[in-house]
Amino acid sequence: MKSEINFYTNFKEETFDDNTCFLCGRECEIKTTEHIFPKWLQHKYDLWDKRLIVTNDTTIPYRNLTVPCCEKCNNEDLSKVEEKFQALLERSFKNLTFEDEQIIFQWSAKILYATRYKELSLLVDRKNPELGNILTPYELESYSALHLFLQSIRFKTTFHEPKPWSIFVFNCTDDDFFYHNNIVGLCFSMKFGKIAFTIVFEDNNVIEDFMFGLKKLKEYPINFPQYLEINAHLFYSAIIKENAPKYYTTYNDNSKEINVNTVGVLRSRKWNDKEYAYLLDQILTSCGIDIGHSTWNPDGTITSFLIDQNGEHLTRKLFEK
Repeated sequence: MKSEINFYTNFKEETFDDNTCFLCGRECEIKTTEHIFPKWLQHKYDLWDKRLIVTNDTTIPYRNLTVPCCEKCNNEDLSKVEEKFQALLERSFKNLTFEDEQIIFQWSAKILYATRYKELSLLVDRKNPELGNILTPYELESYSALHLFLQSIRFKTTFHEPKPWSIFVFNCTDDDFFYHNNIVGLCFSMKFGKIAFTIVFEDNNVIEDFMFGLKKLKEYPINFPQYLEINAHLFYSAIIKENAPKYYTTYNDNSKEINVNTVGVLRSRKWNDKEYAYLLDQILTSCGIDIGHSTWNPDGTITSFLIDQNGEHLTRKLFEK
């Protein structure tokens, strides 16, 4: 990579302390606090005093989910992304261009990466501090590609096909905010009332192609259990990835531009219906939905909420090319 040190500090050189910017990796001359879930989002959906479950199954108030950030990254680069993302949300993510998807990718990747970055400073057990923190810098290194892609917030970047993400947009019937993720699958979903999106990172757009039928669901207003079932499909598709694609990235010091190219292809192991049903059960239970039995039935079928008004399974319609 040409002149890498000139545009960001990579994982081998970063210190990960409270005076280091989580985005550019440099020591902050003027330190500010970046809210992982932006203030406008917290106020819009009354999240300030609500709590998010982190990796060790403890909770933290949304308002306390902050990371150190230098003044330029916070007040210039990230602010521009927030403005553009809000504009996309205002139009319900309709008719997304490649550039629009890149904004969603940047906004989402910041949330996922910064949440994990925050866990570097959170204790596994506050009563037993000798157990250490939830995450170590070594473990965070698995997010090095995502961290590198986040530099597209700071510099003009060209992501060459295949793009390192898959995005799905849905229309929902209720007005509640909802967020959940899957760390193993490197994906998450966020529901802004009646509009929602789910994103999978570093899949080279394979899951969007594999789950093409779910793209059509934006034509169907879906209820909350249906929304969760859709995410179970997408999260499981991400979980069964067998490898992480490699990326060749160059930085031009003169033009201040980044180019990202994919090396190799994504491989996934075979879909297992019983494993998928177990994940769906977990997601439903975590959201307080009890159907009285597992979604995996003795005859090998899976209970589904994706039924249309005529009682027909939507997936049969959706996956007809």
